[in-house]
Order: sequence, then structure tokens, then C-alpha cells
Amino acid sequence: MDEPYYPYERPVTEIRYDFLSSSQEKEVRKRVIFTTADFRNFYNLALLDVLEDSSLSDITESRNKDMKIIMSTVIRIVEDFFEANPDKVVTFKGSDERRQRLYRLIISRDLAEIQKEFVILGISKAGISEPFQPNQPYEFFVILRK
Repeated sequence: MDEPYYPYERPVTEIRYDFLSSSQEKEVRKRVIFTTADFRNFYNLALLDVLEDSSLSDITESRNKDMKIIMSTVIRIVEDFFEANPDKVVTFKGSDERRQRLYRLIISRDLAEIQKEFVILGISKAGISEPFQPNQPYEFFVILRK
């Protein structure tokens, strides 16, 4: 068809990665989803369990004793996301206070390694951003590629 047309955008609202958490007891399907946020070039990251009925949950506890491997996988996924989307910004937070604390501890433990490739910011409840500081409570985290 040679008729004139208006330019259009195909909205990309979700980018997803799937993987399996495996132990001797069970396998748990995991999904990392990046969804567009309210701000341009910002994406929210969610780590979810894919339940047997194919629904998604960010509150289940799989207790598969492989948290370190799961978090390493998520970091690799973030690297892959930034390879394909170098101008984007990623935000995330725990679905509850316990998970938020866990994410803060994991970032604190691996901060030197993470900072080789990324800039990590903590955002306070007052909305103030600062370079991530261990042992500081943050409302959410922001990741930028260096």
C-alpha cells in the first residue's frame, strides 16, 4: 500500500526473562520483568515466582536455598538488559520490608563488584537520592549503567 501514513510507536511495556531455580527438593520457575515506569527511560524491575497456575507472585517464599545464585542471575539479567537498552534507568524495591532489607544487604555485600559496571542510588522516603550507602534504609533503589 502506497498511501501516506502517520508515524507510530509500538509501545514496549514489558521485557521479561525466565529461569529455573533448582535444588534437590524442587524446581521453581522465576521471572524477571522490566516494565515501563511513569518517567521516560525508567523501568521497574520485578523478581517473581511463576506459580503452577501460571500466575505471578512477588510474595511467595520458594526457600530453595539458592538466593545467592538467584541474585547473581538477576545481576546478569540486568547486565543483559542494559546491553540492549544502554540509555535506560532501572528502579526496584522489595515487595515487603523483609525483602527490601535483603536487597539492601545483598547490594551492600557486593557493592564494590556492582559499582564496577553500575551506579547504584538509594532513594529515601523523603524522595532524596544519594549514592547507595550500606546500612541506610531506602524506599527504593536505582541502577544506572556507567
